[in-house]
Amino acid sequence: MKNIQTIHQTVTIMEGAVISGAVTIGANTYIGSGAIISSNGGTIEIGDNTVIMEGAIIRSSKKFGCSIGNHVIIGPKATITGSIIDDYCFIATNGTIFHGSKLKSGTILAINGIIHIDTFCPEDTFIPINHIAFGNPAKIYAPSEIGDFHQALKQIGFVKYVYDIDTSGLSNSEIYKKMTAKFLANLDK
Repeated sequence: MKNIQTIHQTVTIMEGAVISGAVTIGANTYIGSGAIISSNGGTIEIGDNTVIMEGAIIRSSKKFGCSIGNHVIIGPKATITGSIIDDYCFIATNGTIFHGSKLKSGTILAINGIIHIDTFCPEDTFIPINHIAFGNPAKIYAPSEIGDFHQALKQIGFVKYVYDIDTSGLSNSEIYKKMTAKFLANLDK
């Protein structure tokens, strides 16, 4: 289903919003100015009565589709990539949600919070301002625990998980060359 869009007639799309690719948006949803909803080889489904505020970015990829439920609030400049967000969740300003994450109903991601790759947030999970959720179930890391978080993330490997690239023995330049090639190869053209 290359680039097919289904946008309910009651959706409010403000000037300057961009909707690109295979995107479905349900009834009474609001898309703020400057929001970007871009399916890069995957699909994006947004439910009913959801609010996507100004400057938010929602992305999918061939490997990681994105699904956002009903009555979800996504704050200004929040970024969501290839995640599943159930009904009644709140993502505050500058919240970031990475590939493969699953948020159950009632999850709250506070300002500048991060839900990292492959994280499962049980019902009513709360991630405080500037904290990181990571793991299954989510463990909450305070800013002072960033070293512990990086050690846990290293065990999964971001590039391996997101791009299926083994980085063993590769320089950063080689890794980024492979990452960009993989991203571009997966686009629907």
